[in-house]
Amino acid sequence: MSVRGIRTLAGVVVLAICAVWIHAADPAPQTGGDAGVAWQPNLRAAHKIAARDNKPLLLVFGAEWCHFCTKLEQETLAHPALARYINATYVPVHLDFDKDERVREILDVERLPCTILLTKDAEILDRFEGYMPPAEIYRKLAAAKQVHLQLVEATGTAKVQ
Repeated sequence: MSVRGIRTLAGVVVLAICAVWIHAADPAPQTGGDAGVAWQPNLRAAHKIAARDNKPLLLVFGAEWCHFCTKLEQETLAHPALARYINATYVPVHLDFDKDERVREILDVERLPCTILLTKDAEILDRFEGYMPPAEIYRKLAAAKQVHLQLVEATGTAKVQ
């Protein structure tokens, strides 16, 4: 698939995700400081913040019944330094594999936990599955942020965080 085709598909994905999201959107974060990751209440709210601040989106799919999802949340994403980095660099959204079925289908999520990093325009920066310790997730997040910065620089988009 060409780059143009991928970008078009990515744009369609973002529009579809926003269209299926029915919750009210309040762009205020749920938590802050050292309280952990400031998960957004829904994808629509997260997209508004990502567009406003030109930050990439961090989507984490999990499920209550998933052992490694719980491990990722409790051991990795709860790590204070990683949570601060995520809050400063990304707009995080936690999605439920069982409840967010339409989004899961659009993004072709089949294994858990699944982490997807997107630009505000739904260009995929990275995607990875499974449990990882904080240092490994940090390396992946930092690499994706560099790709994001390169895309922003290439397109001339202002207001980079």
